Amino acid sequence: MQYNKETSIGYALTTTLNLLRKHFNREIKKFDLSSEQYGVLKLISEEKQLTPTQIADLLNRDKATITRILKSLDNKKLIKKEQINNYFIETESIRRYVRNAETDNLATMDEAKKKYESLQSGKIN
Repeated sequence: MQYNKETSIGYALTTTLNLLRKHFNREIKKFDLSSEQYGVLKLISEEKQLTPTQIADLLNRDKATITRILKSLDNKKLIKKEQINNYFIETESIRRYVRNAETDNLATMDEAKKKYESLQSGKIN
């Protein structure tokens, strides 16, 4: 049987996945995030307490990669790490921050931070 990329389902799926990934990465770059960082941020925005090991298991990544991503998100002040019995606790305010950035379709993380801060202070723009 001769391989023909024009009729190959595998080729079509791979091409579609690559196009979607490219588009997503272009959009998420506006927020100074990688797709890996976004995945971790999205996961911890939906859960109250997760260890790096739990995050690694849920995202099917190694713990070293997750630790690096968490450090990067912490440096960007996008998560607040608190060590309580080896748990990293993500606060309700960060969950709101992520939701605001997603639902308002803000162009930059700075815009999302300003929107979040204005919501916190009661000044809605």
